[in-house]
Amino acid sequence: MCRQCTAMGIIKSRGKIMAKFYLIGKISQDLMQRMQNDPSADRYASTKKVTEAAGLKLISYEWVRGRFDVISCVEGEYEQAVALKITFKNSGLMDDLMVHEVIDYNKAFTNAANAANSVIKPGK
Repeated sequence: MCRQCTAMGIIKSRGKIMAKFYLIGKISQDLMQRMQNDPSADRYASTKKVTEAAGLKLISYEWVRGRFDVISCVEGEYEQAVALKITFKNSGLMDDLMVHEVIDYNKAFTNAANAANSVIKPGK
């Protein structure tokens, strides 16, 4: 696998091309209360267990300051990342959870440039 592919979030595992995703979430009031009641709880271990059960590999898991509370990076397939989102949302532990796939921005803008050549503005 080339260095550029890895930088763009393309990972090859067991002969399959895997993607890299960032999940950005806001925890629920319920989880906030549970964390306050048991501040030593190992959220990394429990998050890793659920992530792997969804078929993904957990790369990182961080609590952050700001509008959202947690950011994790995972590798796998899009459907697996969505399954993880559904699982966390249905558990009541997360109020919001976004899935962002790492893309090849050079390819995206090349495609946009090619498509722009076919745009015909009215009156021209």
